Amino acid sequence: MTYTVATMAAAPDPNEFLEIFNANARPALESAGGSAIRVSQSVMSGDMTGRLTIAVDFDSISAAFEGSLGAGVAVRPAAREAGIELMSRSLVLTKEERGVTDGAFGSLLQVTGDPIDDATWSTNADTYWAAMSSGATGQKFGQMVAAGVRTGLYVAVTWTDDLDALQAASTAMFADPAIQGLIASQNTAPVSRSLFRRIG
Repeated sequence: MTYTVATMAAAPDPNEFLEIFNANARPALESAGGSAIRVSQSVMSGDMTGRLTIAVDFDSISAAFEGSLGAGVAVRPAAREAGIELMSRSLVLTKEERGVTDGAFGSLLQVTGDPIDDATWSTNADTYWAAMSSGATGQKFGQMVAAGVRTGLYVAVTWTDDLDALQAASTAMFADPAIQGLIASQNTAPVSRSLFRRIG
């Protein structure tokens, strides 16, 4: 299984944040087995707009735990001096991936829904990716397993290099009667959606 640690922070200067992160936290995360390290900034995200998110993949919860603790210790002095504030940290279990899970921009959709088995996760991912691939580079589907009040929510992260193409694909998908039937059959309901840009 693959887990993603998503750490959200507030920083006065995103460029300074990146410098501090790359010099201090990134080596600690990588030494603990962290991979696919991405830094993004929420651009359209309600009261979370402007927040920075570091997403790091790990092969186990133990590695995610050790990496997060080590990175926190390594980065804390420089982060404190720069006015960087830790806002939250969540653990997400990856269930399915499609395409290339990277791009200049992206969308994070959080939903509630009925529990589903692994075969259904796979079928759903195929269905959603078929609908979204015209406007996306890749998608990752998962469930928050340790995220405070958001624990249990399902998430879909969709990457793109063209936000207008992403929105066009999304609009067409949600207008499709077959997709609407799938959503209704699993009692899926949106909780939030945000748009972000990758900065590191």
